[in-house]
Amino acid sequence: QVFDQACKGVYDRAIFKKLDRVCDDCYNLYRKPYVATSCRQNCYSNLVFRQCLDDLLLVDVVDEYVSGVQIV
Repeated sequence: QVFDQACKGVYDRAIFKKLDRVCDDCYNLYRKPYVATSCRQNCYSNLVFRQCLDDLLLVDVVDEYVSGVQIV
């Protein structure tokens, strides 16, 4: 995945990889192309990303991912 120009925060490869993995896993769950692209919109700060966290049963670590989104 190429660095998203919409992200204006700190470039941290590990955080991007973690956030991107959520979108990849969500795409693999639903196999709908719009899921992968919508999940990454606005630098992961969107409802699709949050829904993916829920759908992937990551609700117990949502705060960790949200703080990652705020950093990037």
